[in-house]
Amino acid sequence: MLHLTEDTAGESRFGQFDLALKETPFAPPALPFLVSSIMPAKGYVAIRIPVGWIGELHQSPHRQILFCMAGALKVTASDGEVRLVQAGSVWQMEDVNGKGHWSEVPSPVPFDAVILLLDDLALS
Repeated sequence: MLHLTEDTAGESRFGQFDLALKETPFAPPALPFLVSSIMPAKGYVAIRIPVGWIGELHQSPHRQILFCMAGALKVTASDGEVRLVQAGSVWQMEDVNGKGHWSEVPSPVPFDAVILLLDDLALS
């Protein structure tokens, strides 16, 4: 999964977040399937960002994880690296204190997503 964090100088940087999955009998009597451990969350919001929207440089307002449902969001970390978050993408944001990132909607449809607000525990 896509991970955006910040270094000690406050520069936002992309990386990868590995989510460990273990075969689990999650919903018996259904057959087991791959499941992560339970991760604490404070709440969630659903968002829709319109076509053509362009955001200024900003920090993530919370430690949060985003699940994109439709559209695309072009995200530029403060170090200049660019990633595209699109339908099916999962993006963990932890750049809450540094320089932040820019984002814009380049897709021909709005960017729809659900964001889980995480507690203060690290997920790595």
